[in-house]
Amino acid sequence: MKLKSIYKGCFRGNECILFVLCAAMALRLAYMLQLKNTPVGNKLLIDSAFYHEAALRLIKAGWMGDQVFFMNPFYSYFLALVYTCLGVDWIWVWFIQSAMGTMVCYFTYAIGVRVWNKAVGLVAASSLSLYGILIFYDGALLTASPILFLNTWALFLLISREKPHWIFLVGAGILLGLSATARPFSLLFALVMVPIFFRENRTQFLKKSLLLWAGIILVIMPVIMRNYAIGGEWGLTTSSAGMNFYVGNHPGATGIYAQVDFLSSAEPERERIEFIEEAQRRCRCELTPAEASRYWLKQGLSFIVESPAAYAYLIMRKTYLFLNGVESQNNLSFYFAQDFSPMLSWAFIGWWFICPLGIAGWFISSREWKYSPLAIYCLCYWGGCMLFFVSSEYRLPVVPVLALYGAHFMVSLCRAARDRCLRFWIRPCIVLALISIPVLFKDAFAERLTMRRVDYYNFAALYERGGEPGQAASLYRKALEIDPYFQPAQLGLKRVENEGFSSGSEALKMAHNALSMREYARAVHYFEEAIAIGYKTPEALNNMGLSMYKLGKLRAAEEALAEALKLRRTYDKAAFNMALVKKALGMPDSAFVYMDRALQLNPAYRQALYKRGEWAVEEGDFKRGIESWQTLLSLVGEDERLRAKIDSLYEVMQ
Repeated sequence: MKLKSIYKGCFRGNECILFVLCAAMALRLAYMLQLKNTPVGNKLLIDSAFYHEAALRLIKAGWMGDQVFFMNPFYSYFLALVYTCLGVDWIWVWFIQSAMGTMVCYFTYAIGVRVWNKAVGLVAASSLSLYGILIFYDGALLTASPILFLNTWALFLLISREKPHWIFLVGAGILLGLSATARPFSLLFALVMVPIFFRENRTQFLKKSLLLWAGIILVIMPVIMRNYAIGGEWGLTTSSAGMNFYVGNHPGATGIYAQVDFLSSAEPERERIEFIEEAQRRCRCELTPAEASRYWLKQGLSFIVESPAAYAYLIMRKTYLFLNGVESQNNLSFYFAQDFSPMLSWAFIGWWFICPLGIAGWFISSREWKYSPLAIYCLCYWGGCMLFFVSSEYRLPVVPVLALYGAHFMVSLCRAARDRCLRFWIRPCIVLALISIPVLFKDAFAERLTMRRVDYYNFAALYERGGEPGQAASLYRKALEIDPYFQPAQLGLKRVENEGFSSGSEALKMAHNALSMREYARAVHYFEEAIAIGYKTPEALNNMGLSMYKLGKLRAAEEALAEALKLRRTYDKAAFNMALVKKALGMPDSAFVYMDRALQLNPAYRQALYKRGEWAVEEGDFKRGIESWQTLLSLVGEDERLRAKIDSLYEVMQ
């Protein structure tokens, strides 16, 4: 049998899936381009920084490393391989992960064709191509994208044929083993596959189980042996399992990742040291990493045994957070990235859509596929989150499977509507409505997870440490716009503004002074000087663009304002000034677009309301002009001149 027969028929006669795959890759490449010159694309935060630095150490000092793995080994070696082959440039990682994300769409399509039909596969793949969080993780130096790729490929091999060839089983095992070196949840699924094989075929289950686990052991055994050779202790893949278990199961646990009270930092190296030191302090003896991990595992288990009511409530919280539409992060926030990338807003499909439809689709499935490897796979990843904690990354691997069940629901509902058999759909629709409640409802805790104040603060601190005070100050200010009482951001902004950056501050003062005196050429000179020093802030770029506009340097003004809007998409003043520039360049349609954007960001922007009304009248759109000026009149109170303008327009329209 030829291996290429796996793919037979998946593309043939179906140009639609090729279009979906091309669109998925194009969206990811567009997101990559938007990442450039943004904090998300310029700085590495916490885990991403750890993986990057670990990869550089592997390249420089040798591929064995010098200590037992604390963080998962897979991603550091993945980055080291990419860096060795293609150079130390994150764009290559983003490109490879974008290709992985596109292949996830294909594998999902192929599974849908095998289990149901091409319509289900196509709808599921289309959903994933527009799934914003997938695009986000394809552009992040985190394990999420490779894990999803490996797991979906493994599911494809396990389900692609009714009687999988032994190569498929070993291949699936290798893929699940690689996934386990990034996050061990896949081992739970592999364990549960043993009774599934037994249920499917009692005479073949032992052979299938051995082949699957042979592939897994082939991957994880070298990791186990390497850890033993370096640390002298047996362990699975990392020494952090006990610490992570304690983070998710202790009296102060919230259901998501949150620093325990004795940690001073979320940076992995500091976590490793401080977890071991705290365990040693409590035990009053020296502990190895494995012994410290076992200590924290016992502490978590003690909480479960001694506080069963509190633990039961914690499990309910974890289940709610697993089902809820909020994307809770370990360190890098999807909501923060949305502020810098319109692509994540255009890719509008999210958990709020996939989860309810997926569960409803499981409800209407036949008995065979209700208890299939697909459903058990989802259950295993839910169980993994219940064991530890919930995060956007941890639940991401179930998205393709939920997309398949959701596509099955939508296709079946459409066919029922066509055949006028909707009376049988009352119960499935009730299930859909009920599961939508915890998915869509955000309590106060879930709502706080969408705030970006901590993310702006974290990136501001990175810029500050990197000697870029202007960008740091801009991000600190943004954190304070979200929460004016956020003390760490207040202290950070004060520190940046008052300590050690006098030359940049002086240049900005001179620039603002020149601008206020309408000495626009001097203002541009000092703004350029401040930006060169490191004060490349949206405010500086906006004011420089305004000065250039006043000097008639329209193209230069356009570039400066575009950069300001790239750094802060919600900057209403930059949008207003860009509208002025577009108008001066003879682009009235584009000018109205930016003016409308300024008013969307700030509906009470008086100058924008007046200008939009004025331009509308010039274009002969009296109705739009009246609307703008009426809104302005309601804001400023009675104004005789403005009232006269409105009355004159009414007279013209009569």
